[in-house]
Amino acid sequence: MNNKVRILWSGITGRTGKEAYELAKQSKEVEIVAGVCRNNSDFYNYDQLDEIKEEFDVIVDFSHKDSFYKMLNFALKVKKPIIIGTSGLDEEQVKAYEEASKIIPVFRGGNFRYKVKEFIDSVVEYAKQTKDSEIELVETHYKTKKIPSETAKVIAKRVLDETGKIVNIKSFLEYDELINDWRVGNLHCRVIGFKELASDILKIALLMKDKNPDGLYDLDRLLK
Repeated sequence: MNNKVRILWSGITGRTGKEAYELAKQSKEVEIVAGVCRNNSDFYNYDQLDEIKEEFDVIVDFSHKDSFYKMLNFALKVKKPIIIGTSGLDEEQVKAYEEASKIIPVFRGGNFRYKVKEFIDSVVEYAKQTKDSEIELVETHYKTKKIPSETAKVIAKRVLDETGKIVNIKSFLEYDELINDWRVGNLHCRVIGFKELASDILKIALLMKDKNPDGLYDLDRLLK
């Protein structure tokens, strides 16, 4: 009997999708049963969602904001949890997935990496203990990264919410390799490539399978 969590991955030909696809082949806990992308005959495209025959438990959307509504509406139609990792969403799209979270389980975190979560927690503790009224966060990324990063935004919000202190974000695009780097005081976090990210998303899919629609989920909430 196959008890693996079955995933439909939107954006399967992207950098994270490719890594997840290979990792899932070796996993005893999850499998990617189908993929969606813009143009690849090996997978479904965004006009073929109603033609998907494979049974799945969770949808992962790491695609493009132009495909966002198609995937969200599809998730609502089939009543499946969705993990949203698509970047650059506007205010209307944010409101759309917030409303959807009342009907289906929705994971939308600015951070998907367990390692980065530990760093964020450490920054919050640092902010609580320091006498400084403002905190400086320096982030340096690969040259095509959108800045400020979602992780930087999460850090700024959590520090403000929990300490009332302002985080000043300084963002740089310097690396030719796929490197993401954050520094606050003596605290430092660096992640390289997308394999670790893909692995963590697969873990999140495991946790989201049996969740109830109860507002937005993020990594902090899942691990609590």
